Amino acid sequence: MFFSIITPKEIMTEVEQIKQNNDDIKAKETVVEQLDSYINANKTVKKTDDATPYSSVSEIKNESLIKSDNIASTEDAQAQNKQIIRTYKSDVEETIQTNHLSSINIAMAESSKMIGQTAQAEKETKNAVINKSILILSLLLILGGALAFLVPQILIQIQYSTKPVLVETISPRSIMTVDLEEKINIKDTNQNRIGTTLKERIEQSATRLGQVKNIFLTEGSGTEEELTTSSKFLELIQANTPDKILRTLKDQYMFGLHNYNGNQSFLILKVGSYDIAFSGMLDWETTLWQDFKELFNLQTDQTTSSSSLAIDMHTFQDATFNNKDCRIIKNLSENVTFLYSIIDENTIVITTSVDTLKEIINRISKARIVTQ
Repeated sequence: MFFSIITPKEIMTEVEQIKQNNDDIKAKETVVEQLDSYINANKTVKKTDDATPYSSVSEIKNESLIKSDNIASTEDAQAQNKQIIRTYKSDVEETIQTNHLSSINIAMAESSKMIGQTAQAEKETKNAVINKSILILSLLLILGGALAFLVPQILIQIQYSTKPVLVETISPRSIMTVDLEEKINIKDTNQNRIGTTLKERIEQSATRLGQVKNIFLTEGSGTEEELTTSSKFLELIQANTPDKILRTLKDQYMFGLHNYNGNQSFLILKVGSYDIAFSGMLDWETTLWQDFKELFNLQTDQTTSSSSLAIDMHTFQDATFNNKDCRIIKNLSENVTFLYSIIDENTIVITTSVDTLKEIINRISKARIVTQ
């Protein structure tokens, strides 16, 4: 067996070579470690400890042989590391490029989606406006068609149909101002007892002191209702009116009451001739008390005698009140209970009280002043 003898110089050269190799390996390991950190790899590289001192030449030699083998292994590892570096770098670049393109694609897709949604909303809004316009136009056309049909029909009906008669409330032609009015339609009343009905209305009327109430009669119904005339009124109360009065009598009249010391009845007649009216009233005196006894509720004086007879005091006397000539009837107490007066050329007043006659004269005078 032959052994080769190694000189100290060779040993020193070999040691220097091993140190250099160790330095190169450290540098390569550092590069690999930094690259691994950059690409976020979990791989770790174990560092090689610094060379330790050798105790003997044989150890150095053995170490040298080991290092020689390690150098070969290191070179293979370095080649493999280079391949790994190239693979990781390519993967990183490819990943970055792929992600970038994917982000752009996503952004473009989102943008396209938003544009599509906006266009759809605009389209729906436009369709809604169009539909609304169509609906309004349709309604206008329908309304126009209906008017085009109805208007001519209405005009024809207005032109050729009978116009309705306006019904006005019946109101008496006023001879003087009054405070209250009451209407009685004779179709609703027993005409054989009109006098009694009117007397009851006089007694039941609630009026204040000094007030005048007009109670007028009508006949007919609806559009045919009209005021009764004075001649009809005298007929209904069954008065024995002389022909002279009837010939000059006008249709206008007024019947009512004046509240003064009780409800005092009155009747106002309008005539066309004073002379005929004066002569006719003198003729009427024979029955005038009896004709108005029920209507005016005239009271008969009672005289006590052996025969206990009741005597009607109806003898007329001349009198003057308010410068008006009157014909009056007094009771046993010398109180006027019934009278009449032709207060002007066209007006006859029949009543139960001098105060009522004065009130009527006063109101008729005021009515004339207002009319003039």
